[in-house]
Amino acid sequence: MNCAECRDNLAALAEALLDCNESLQCRAHLETCADCRAEYEAITRLQQRLTARGEAAAAVRIVEPVMRRIHREEYKPERENIMSRLLKYRWGFGLGAAACAAVILSVILLTTPRAEARAVEALAKGAQAAAKLNSIHLRCQLRTVPFDNFAAIMPDQGFVNIELWKQFTPELKWRVEKPGRVALMDGKSTLLFDRHANFAMRLDQPSASAFDTEWLHKMADLSQTLNDELQAIQAHGWPVTVTTESQGGRAKTVVTVEAKSNLPEDDYLKNKFFETTDTRRVYVFDEESELLESVNVTMHGSAGDVSVLEINQIDYNTLIDASVFSIELPADVSWMQKQQSTPGDEKYSNMTAEQSARTFFEACGRGDWNEAGKFTMFPLTDPIKQYLDGLELVSLGTPFGSAVNQDQFVPYNIKFKNGDVKKFNLALRKDEQTGRWLVDGGL
Repeated sequence: MNCAECRDNLAALAEALLDCNESLQCRAHLETCADCRAEYEAITRLQQRLTARGEAAAAVRIVEPVMRRIHREEYKPERENIMSRLLKYRWGFGLGAAACAAVILSVILLTTPRAEARAVEALAKGAQAAAKLNSIHLRCQLRTVPFDNFAAIMPDQGFVNIELWKQFTPELKWRVEKPGRVALMDGKSTLLFDRHANFAMRLDQPSASAFDTEWLHKMADLSQTLNDELQAIQAHGWPVTVTTESQGGRAKTVVTVEAKSNLPEDDYLKNKFFETTDTRRVYVFDEESELLESVNVTMHGSAGDVSVLEINQIDYNTLIDASVFSIELPADVSWMQKQQSTPGDEKYSNMTAEQSARTFFEACGRGDWNEAGKFTMFPLTDPIKQYLDGLELVSLGTPFGSAVNQDQFVPYNIKFKNGDVKKFNLALRKDEQTGRWLVDGGL
């Protein structure tokens, strides 16, 4: 790690936000570089001072005095300058989640129209109420396929149960599960098991999220999630409203946020994942505890509005049995391995996305699993082979891309040996290690 890379990471190192490998590299550089070490010491001193101030501010109920100030004077500071600087230098200022909630709330309330102030207040209170959790358990329903990846949204499908268990202390552990697959982190390593295809993948280190579960972890880290919503409302001008309702004899605060993905309507990945979807997010808070009780997410699609996610149960600080963070795998499970370059493979790395798709489908058609495996991120298990064996490639279309990533999508028309026909788009991702286009979805 050089000086420029190290200095880019110093604020994150001070906040313990780097992964283990990055942290070790950064600290190794600091041992040999006096200039970077001096800058890091200055950052940590500033962090300690501002964190102490921020924690003190977070402990004070700042909503009422700020609201009184709004009613007392017509104060309109430069919104973009204040907020953009706060967001840009948040970690450099040493602001953790709780302190940031207090600072962001004070800025937004002073710059938000009065009609939106109550909604902002409810989000900020919910963020602070959930700032120090020991554990959380979510029960959700998502419109998707039981065995597809965790982040895929399919509005034409029925609801599938998704569950998350997350332990924050004394050691971070988590598990995310749907009928066809499970991902978990036991504090030492991270595992994915696909029940449908009977393959597994292990990362030999702990992780905060993995295997397309990041969006649900954001939901589970409620304090950060609600802070992010506050920031987005201010940065992007998302509309936000609030109502008060009575449910089961208790008063509830209902906050509705209209979120935009800013993707063009004709982008292929629009409305495929949470990050690429225009949504209405409805948060229901209990007024007495100020805790979030439920979430409903509605997709705004070309065919109309569809409810795609419902979080109807949120359990705070319950004891999670240790067995939740372990799993017994089948004896015949296949393990997913990184692709490796071998002599003679240069022809595959020189192929275009279209040529790679053609070669893959033709190899499946003749049952050449060695060649087909050159283009897959996943092991070709017996269920996958039975599904693809003997297929006929009818046609391929012109590859196209998306603004979201560097993947290529190749339209295809194939006929299975039982006569069934499938027309879809094969997603291909460039593998950095081998230079080959690998199948990343769409089968």
